[in-house]
Amino acid sequence: MVGATTQNNKLVNGQSMMFQLFVDQLQERGIKTVIVDFGKSLNPQLHKNRVSGKFDFSKLIDNFFLIFRFVFVILSNPKTPLYINTSQSKVGFVRDYIFINFAKLFKRKIIVHQFGANYTKFYNSQSLGNQLNIKNTLKKTDSIIVEGDFTKEQFSFLPDYQSKVVSVTNGLPEKIDGHEMSPKKLISTEPVELFYLSNLIEGKGYWDVLEAVDILVNKDKRNVNAVFAGRFLEDAEDRRFSSSAEAREKFDTFVEQNNLQDRVKYVEGLYGAEKSKAFQKAHFFLLPTYYINEGQPVSVLEALVYGCVPVVTPYRLIPDMVNPQNGFFVNPQSPPEIAKVISSMIDNPDDYQARSAAGINDYKANFTAEKYVERVLDLINTVIAEK
Repeated sequence: MVGATTQNNKLVNGQSMMFQLFVDQLQERGIKTVIVDFGKSLNPQLHKNRVSGKFDFSKLIDNFFLIFRFVFVILSNPKTPLYINTSQSKVGFVRDYIFINFAKLFKRKIIVHQFGANYTKFYNSQSLGNQLNIKNTLKKTDSIIVEGDFTKEQFSFLPDYQSKVVSVTNGLPEKIDGHEMSPKKLISTEPVELFYLSNLIEGKGYWDVLEAVDILVNKDKRNVNAVFAGRFLEDAEDRRFSSSAEAREKFDTFVEQNNLQDRVKYVEGLYGAEKSKAFQKAHFFLLPTYYINEGQPVSVLEALVYGCVPVVTPYRLIPDMVNPQNGFFVNPQSPPEIAKVISSMIDNPDDYQARSAAGINDYKANFTAEKYVERVLDLINTVIAEK
């Protein structure tokens, strides 16, 4: 199994959470796993100021040492199939190229799992020579798993992609019993709690949420609080700020200038019990994303199981989880729309409670960890059985 676990909390994201879920579930079922973890770094300090979507020399060095680990694992475990989380970056593909071709050399079954929905842009941005390398490498795999039907098309450059690429909807990687959850209520005498949980990247829409909070508090005079949880990170697509440091500074300045100090709380990260408490307290989950690497955000599933009503964009695979019965869609970069949705629900608490209940029911029907793992395992077993 090649992927990033959550053991290095500085690099926790939806993909690493899904990989960790699969590792844990296989081990609990007594299935032997050997892990090559590219979530860990020889020097985590080098990754503190990484820029999403840009070349990172420290990642290249880490990948160099991962190759030695991978070769040892393959040679020490004859006939064992390979399950690998692939990348959609140039440095990541170098790693994938070596792993896949080496495994094929030793006649291993290869199951690729691609998270995110930006492979098309990555592929099209490469030279013709690199495109040929990508195509020939992925042709050697036995199956490619993606997060939804929408993302199958990003591999349309493969001649057999319609049969090779399989859609498997994510499950919630946390051990949460949805049967214990009850719908949330809005109580007129208590503040409405908003929750943003993701890295604070411009394309994720955190600034739009912040401006919506300003509208709700200072214009609409609504009793709302907001928690922002995640690391400030730079991205190659950023337009508003030149660095993560500037973004953090401007965030704090905006809060102070608009007298939101008692309404807005920022924490760099929430994990385990602390994250659970935040979801239990929150009424709305906000992720108005247009992030170029977005796929099927795991945080949206977390919101559903806790009965938090999601306010999101109809982007990529998010409509596979959110619908008009359990949440709301807004346009990207539209703070007034976000504020309008929240105000509308404050004035219609029964409608809010119905959506909260619908989210919990949708999670139990479609997005449990057990159902996700069964779907992936069934696919792997099918691949192994094929001659």
